[in-house]
Amino acid sequence: MNTSTEMSVARSEQEELRRANEQLRQAILDKKEAQIQAWSAQIEQVQQSLNSVAESVRDETGKRLAELRQARDQARAQLDTLQQASQDSWASLLQQSDGFFQELSRHFHEFVVEHT
Repeated sequence: MNTSTEMSVARSEQEELRRANEQLRQAILDKKEAQIQAWSAQIEQVQQSLNSVAESVRDETGKRLAELRQARDQARAQLDTLQQASQDSWASLLQQSDGFFQELSRHFHEFVVEHT
């Protein structure tokens, strides 16, 4: 192969790698978006069930819901940051958000188990 052909092949391979990385990145972002939407649905479901419980339980559950909403909003902010991340900062920010999402998922699961 001549130098021009080799450079063309290298550029083509780099472009394929860039597209694959972008597809993976979008899949990760879509998964996190779906998780946030699921949490929002769970919050709404519990909020609706609060109307039929005693006032003291309602107050405590309301406080927990407020905490979960705040955590969900933090997850949304992390997702927004991740969406804007450069390729250089992507891996680090992804690792941070994965830990946060796992912890928040655990809290949601515990909360739902307690209130269903």
